[in-house]
Amino acid sequence: MSPFSKLVILDNNCISNFYLAESLELVLTLWPYKVFVVPDRVVTEAKRWREHGEAVCRILNNLTARHVIEIVTINEESEEETGAYALLRLKAWALGQGESESIAMASQRGYIVATDDKIATECCKEIFPRVGVITTADILKMGKSDCLLKQSQIENMWELIKQKRAKRG
Repeated sequence: MSPFSKLVILDNNCISNFYLAESLELVLTLWPYKVFVVPDRVVTEAKRWREHGEAVCRILNNLTARHVIEIVTINEESEEETGAYALLRLKAWALGQGESESIAMASQRGYIVATDDKIATECCKEIFPRVGVITTADILKMGKSDCLLKQSQIENMWELIKQKRAKRG
């Protein structure tokens, strides 16, 4: 049984945090079944990251090939999905394409959105209040509550994230 009530669609900032913590593959493979999906636009955005885009995409592609995660796209034939995406792009202009795609698909497919972006969280709650939103911290807490991560591992992850973000300025 999944610890999450629905599939979790990951935004770039959660993926980036897990990568900075040197734990992207570890976290996405904690549970022995598919829990996470990644929007195609999020992968496209990740490819453009100068520092670690190539490595992140290599991990995501490997996990996709192993059927651990799934890369998903907006259903262009669904007026609901394309309409939700268009609404987000118009009303929430500060959101990136990946965030908009994550929220749009979550609103129509019943996913939970995983994002650490405050603007994305606020927009999601305002425009699609029934969509659940979780953060990097929530995913790590779930891993701990399921006895898949130790507190010391989580603390090490946060320390790595802080150190690497501080280096980038």
